Amino acid sequence: MPTVTLYISPYENHPGEYLVVVDGVGFYQSANKNVGARLRGDDPWFDDHILGMGGTGLERVSQQGTFTLSAIATSSQLNEDWGTDEIYALVEVEGLGTFRTNTIKARF
Repeated sequence: MPTVTLYISPYENHPGEYLVVVDGVGFYQSANKNVGARLRGDDPWFDDHILGMGGTGLERVSQQGTFTLSAIATSSQLNEDWGTDEIYALVEVEGLGTFRTNTIKARF
């Protein structure tokens, strides 16, 4: 079964910036298909759009059914509401649909 996982970590030697990574595994039937993601902030009324990743046509699922997307985000982008921020990604795999990652809860 395909899974997607979100990771956010401080970007080394760049204060106030974070490395955002989305990994996908188990997409065996989607080799060479386009992949992209949208980073979102989880809120009760509407989920804020934070950042787009991939989707340029260059990012594709590998022959092994995996992919990795990465981007740099600032703390102001990730600080999507008061208090604790809840960040997740929606991943679109061509021909398969949309997959939601885990939610990261932190203060950015």
